[in-house]
Amino acid sequence: VKSAIRLPPLPSLADLLRMLDLRARRQLSQNFLLEPRLLNKLAKAAKPLAGCHVLEIGCGPGGFTRELFREGAQRVVGVELDRRFQPCLENLQDCVRAADRDLELHFTSAVNFSTDGLFTLREQDLSADWHSQQLPKIRLVGNLPFNISTPLLMTWLQDIAERRSVWQHGRVPLVLTFQKEFADRLLADTWTRSRGRPSILTQYLCEARRCFDISGRAFLPQAKVDVTVVRLVPLRQPLIPVPYPYVNKLVKHAFAFPNKSLVACMETLFPPDRCDLLIRLFAETGTQPQCTPRELSIAQFSDLCQAYHRMCQTEGSELFDFTYIGKEDLWRTRKSVQRKVLNGLTVNYFTVANIVNKTRLAQQANQSG
Repeated sequence: VKSAIRLPPLPSLADLLRMLDLRARRQLSQNFLLEPRLLNKLAKAAKPLAGCHVLEIGCGPGGFTRELFREGAQRVVGVELDRRFQPCLENLQDCVRAADRDLELHFTSAVNFSTDGLFTLREQDLSADWHSQQLPKIRLVGNLPFNISTPLLMTWLQDIAERRSVWQHGRVPLVLTFQKEFADRLLADTWTRSRGRPSILTQYLCEARRCFDISGRAFLPQAKVDVTVVRLVPLRQPLIPVPYPYVNKLVKHAFAFPNKSLVACMETLFPPDRCDLLIRLFAETGTQPQCTPRELSIAQFSDLCQAYHRMCQTEGSELFDFTYIGKEDLWRTRKSVQRKVLNGLTVNYFTVANIVNKTRLAQQANQSG
């Protein structure tokens, strides 16, 4: 395995930008990270890189790409939309070829970029079995533009769940930069205000870890928000054993109104004339219908998703295909639907909960007395 290399002398990133008269474009959500110390720290978050093939999203002037090669990457596939950086990247391409490394450039949008064929069958030594502890010698990294980070992550999470794209080679780790606020949502725990749909979809598929934060003052031009570097490693077994489309739909409905009760959110999952299915969903899973979605753990979402998946299998495809968009009569009957659900869940929840609360209050009064 080839280790880190020493690249030929290259102009600094600031000098490159000055020589080529390059300025960040707001419509592309560009902010350049030029400090070598931070770029090297970002590359080390993806270690080990010795002998690895790396897919980098958003190469920019090539600062992060340099550090990937310095840390031992054998091949980097760079995806960059802005062709103004082509001279910088082609100059770096010539330098790494002299060191027997490979830089492959694609000037296109990362949203539309297809990874099919990037790591071909002849590179079997890059792959690793999904259930083994060993990770494949492939990495996905990127200093992502803020305006495309969310759709890219949602696409990659579905690819992980279905083990396609680069994840057909195994549990390929991701090292990505996000706005600090969005990173907090990815890593949010139960009962926190940041918890939402990205939290559930990320944590049930991946082991998510915060690496470090980067101040917005470190970017050129200065970013208005701080940035967080997050490392995601796909789990050997997803925490919710249900196909991704069912999980995505249920979680999306659950967090449609994150501050309201769960029954107010989940009623849009079923036709308005099928209150029995909503009652059955709460009864089978033992979920409290008056709690908010932020209070539910991954295990509780797993119970809900499995119950919903079973219903879709027994009731037919029409249930999964149902959508509340355009159903004018649904919103007129929301309160009546909720009353039917709460009345259908008789003593199993509310009476027992009241008895438990009264018992706890009595015990606390005795202890204080």
